[in-house]
Amino acid sequence: MKILREYVWDSLRRNKRTSLAIMTALFLMTTLMSCFCGFVYTMWTDAIALSVNENGNWHGELFDTTKGSDLEQVKNYASVSAVMIKGNWEVAKLSDTGKRNYLLSRGANAEYWNSMPEKKLVTDGRLPENENELAVSKQYFDDHPDVSLGDELTLPVGQRIYQGQVCKETDAFHENEDFRQTGTRTYRLVGIMDVTTSSSVPAYTAMSFLDEKKIKPEDDLTVYLRFNSIRSTYKELPALAESIGYEKDEYGKYLLRYNVDLLTKYAVLPPEQITSIDNLAILSVPLMFLILAVLLISVFVIVIHNAFALSANEKLAQLGTLAGIGASPKQIKAAVSSEALILLLPPLPLGLFCGWLLDAKLFDLINANNDIGRSAPDIVMSFGLPAVLPAILLSAITAWLSARIPAKKVAKMMPVEALRHTETLKGKKIRRSRISGRFGISGELASNALTARRKSYRTATISLCLSFVLLTGFLYITTAQEAASEVYRAQNNQKGHILLSISDGREPEQKALDEMKKVPGIASYVFYDKMPCATWITADQASDDIETHLGGFDQIVSEKKYTPIERDGKYRIYSVLIGLERDSFLEYCNKIGIDPEPYLSDPSKALFYNKTADPHASTRRENVYRNILKLEKGQVIPFTEQAYDEDTGNFQFDLTVGDIVEELPLPVLNELPRFTLTAIMPMDHVMNLAASCSDKRRMNASTVLGRFMTSAADEVSYPKIETSSEDLKQILDHYYGSGDYMLTNIAEEEEMQKETNSVMSTVVGFLTGLLALIGISNIWASISGNLRQRSREFAMLKSTGLSPNQLWRMLFLEGLTLGLKPLLYSLPLQIAILAAFLSINEITLAEYLPFAPFKVLLGYTALVLLTIIGAYFAGGRRIQKQNIIEAIKDDTL
Repeated sequence: MKILREYVWDSLRRNKRTSLAIMTALFLMTTLMSCFCGFVYTMWTDAIALSVNENGNWHGELFDTTKGSDLEQVKNYASVSAVMIKGNWEVAKLSDTGKRNYLLSRGANAEYWNSMPEKKLVTDGRLPENENELAVSKQYFDDHPDVSLGDELTLPVGQRIYQGQVCKETDAFHENEDFRQTGTRTYRLVGIMDVTTSSSVPAYTAMSFLDEKKIKPEDDLTVYLRFNSIRSTYKELPALAESIGYEKDEYGKYLLRYNVDLLTKYAVLPPEQITSIDNLAILSVPLMFLILAVLLISVFVIVIHNAFALSANEKLAQLGTLAGIGASPKQIKAAVSSEALILLLPPLPLGLFCGWLLDAKLFDLINANNDIGRSAPDIVMSFGLPAVLPAILLSAITAWLSARIPAKKVAKMMPVEALRHTETLKGKKIRRSRISGRFGISGELASNALTARRKSYRTATISLCLSFVLLTGFLYITTAQEAASEVYRAQNNQKGHILLSISDGREPEQKALDEMKKVPGIASYVFYDKMPCATWITADQASDDIETHLGGFDQIVSEKKYTPIERDGKYRIYSVLIGLERDSFLEYCNKIGIDPEPYLSDPSKALFYNKTADPHASTRRENVYRNILKLEKGQVIPFTEQAYDEDTGNFQFDLTVGDIVEELPLPVLNELPRFTLTAIMPMDHVMNLAASCSDKRRMNASTVLGRFMTSAADEVSYPKIETSSEDLKQILDHYYGSGDYMLTNIAEEEEMQKETNSVMSTVVGFLTGLLALIGISNIWASISGNLRQRSREFAMLKSTGLSPNQLWRMLFLEGLTLGLKPLLYSLPLQIAILAAFLSINEITLAEYLPFAPFKVLLGYTALVLLTIIGAYFAGGRRIQKQNIIEAIKDDTL
């Protein structure tokens, strides 16, 4: 072993040029591995930080009512690591006479303030530290400019009373409700929260501090949890709910809520949905990075293996001599492998540092363009041990595998075979090529050289093919998504250029609606509301479509994916009443050719839309619709406001089927849950029905939605949309307060999408550059090494009369052939990748072609060919300068 160690060190000293080439390849590999690991780790940590910043650091919520008496059991549950608690609401009466007459507050414990996003909403002042300190919504300070932080408010506290009954603290506005005082509280205002709420609940909101010792057994609590193992969340939360006496709903599940966004970042998915398309889509980015990592390792193994193979081939005689004097195959492999690890040590720290520099520059570029409405600060680069250790490990494994492959091959050779190994083409029968034969002796020599060294050049061909597939595959993925976004843009735009939601718990201001209709630039509008309800049917009421194509409601219920349930031989069908404002209803009836008068005069009569998209036959591009029920004109359908078991109202009503329509008033209504029966009525009829329902349904019906179009869906003018949006906002500000409405438009979405695309272009450009660098460096190393190994061959050809011009012509043709073959070989893989992502995004080749990265592909192809020809040119200059006698000499110890 001592002799082998001395041989390794002596070999490294004597073959400085080869060692330098290998170290350069290893440096490039460690740099890119370091950059890649740092990039992936930073993006993962930033995704988690963004999720925590927006949603809080919790795993699951006991969404049903949790009593104070259950708190001790929850806190002592074995797998629970932290409990975040919000206490009872407290109602304080204000002297205000406007839409907000109360101050609603609730306390949160210390763990809640530390873990949840509310602490970041306190933009001025500080967090509450006791139950008498409040952080209050900014709306209160806006409406009370004479109040400031540090002031004290002494207010009566008690209960909201409506029709002699105690209301929930957060119930919607009631006309003529009363207040029953039970005490007095003095609050100190210590913080301003950047929160706006609708005046449908007639109160300002605030938060205080919750002392857990003062929680009473009868208190209703909101409880969020973190578990010791985040991966056990979907198992432990239902078990905890069962242990404290929760009851399952009609779908056989407990009323729980999960922090899905955070759990997904840790690759924690619901067990029953692991194989669903939606969750696979969620994991598409991690899978893309995983595939990218595997391809990177594969490329580098091939690149560096090629360098080590060339080094081992150059030293076959020496290794054969060592084997002849007693070195075992194991020792030969150890000698070649140890050379790899020794050569890895110098470039490793430098490569890690350079990878860090590349990441730092990349994230500087991203942050400079990252104005996309992030609620979190700029991306903070994470480059700790979780990034460094995988980079080191992957680099070491790659280097070891790269050396192990040629080491194993050399170790299997007999000593005599290694000593007699030559690079001539003796004994090889070459078939004459018709194409290369047209280029004379140079073409024949180039063709014969590549044919005879198929195995020698196989590594370079595979690595170049992989590099090209890696680059093009990445580009195809991103451009296919971009094409799909553009192809379906018109479909999305049909939902509305400007969207409005008014929610103040009261009937809409008709004057406001009338003024909005007259805004310049508005080509069409629809105002509507929605009220969920349900109807119960028997099996014989199911349509023939349901029975024939979907197996009946029994089959639908058994899949446990949709809203219908079965109980006592009947099926509950989720339904929605759509109430159109009078002018919108008249326009809709005129469009579909129906007389509106019977529906305006009869509040029990409605148009019915009796279709649902077939979940098995529909695609993103085209829905296949099936009838839901057997309906006839004049048929009476009984409804209940209790759409789900959790709904407390039990108001029942009947509607008479009028005309059965073939289309809904708005495309967005097609996004209602599957198997939804839809009734379309005038808005005031829906509101009159809701007035007899529970507060929840009354709130649903009082939320007025608006959809405005400034032109046809495929004729979008963003400046016009922005101008109209500003005019609408001025009208809304006149009639409604902050938090009572929400106005959005596609111009804002388009601007955000452009900024997002700008950031993505930076990332894609960076990764594309890295991938191109990998492929080009691999090509150069492979060709340079192969040309060095063929010194004796070229010397023999020159000795037989091959002129310099013929040699240059031979090298040029050889390089051109070597460059084009891998690109052609990669075409089937490219086609397969492109076809897969066109299928996933449901777009055609013709729709994709305008977005295809032709310039990048042609540019990279030209760059590859220039690199190959450049490598042959550099090698050719060295060959021309070589002394024929020196080159033919055998390399022995």
